[in-house]
Amino acid sequence: MVRNTLIIILIITVMAISASAYTKDDWKVAEIGGPDSEQGPYQGGEVKFLKNGFIISATGGDIWSNKLGCTLAYIDGGISGDFTIEYTIVEHTTDPPTTWSKCGAMVAQDLKPDTPYVFLQSTCSNDPTAVNDKGTKIITRPTRGGSAGPGSNAWTPLKWPVTYKLVREGDLFTASVSFDGGKRYESIADPADGKEDHTKLALKDPVILGIAINGHNSGQTTGTATVVDIKIDGKNAFAVEPVGKLSMTWGTIKSK
Repeated sequence: MVRNTLIIILIITVMAISASAYTKDDWKVAEIGGPDSEQGPYQGGEVKFLKNGFIISATGGDIWSNKLGCTLAYIDGGISGDFTIEYTIVEHTTDPPTTWSKCGAMVAQDLKPDTPYVFLQSTCSNDPTAVNDKGTKIITRPTRGGSAGPGSNAWTPLKWPVTYKLVREGDLFTASVSFDGGKRYESIADPADGKEDHTKLALKDPVILGIAINGHNSGQTTGTATVVDIKIDGKNAFAVEPVGKLSMTWGTIKSK
């Protein structure tokens, strides 16, 4: 009877682990940039891990131009092949308020300030220009140390919490947004205004995948965002179930 009960526990444990793409321990933090970053100096940042995500911040810097200045929480070891990342930004504020603090999914070749990357911009919630004019768009740096774009305004208006989805299919990256927790997504494209929901960038596997934020305002502004419910390919990317429990459970069963 005891053995059967333990086998059931093992099965449940395996199911819990298989339903999770990653655990909290798989997330690492990088502070990318420094005094010469765009809108620098980038003065660093902080990531406070929660049960289902994190609070991420950056002071100064920008995700733009030819040198990044940002804080990045990313999956250790990188990601290969096609994938979909979904996440919810509960709130994104700036102190003092500024328009161009950005937060969102970043796919990069490496952790250097001049890396090629794709970034799904979400502007802050406490600046009216950011909310009503800048909103969300895909920013791409196609070459190492090159410029990033496109410029101009973006899909608006935003409201919080806001859920995003970024899909990688080969060299194609496509973005969509949801205001009901991911039940229904809509494209960020606005063809009438020349805004697209996709970009193309050839990156060598494995790629860096994570959530980035910048502060802006010549090193004077701190951007802070709460990001939760992160999923990769539909699976929880922030599991709290320790993988070590599986080996302990199996060891217990064998000893019975």
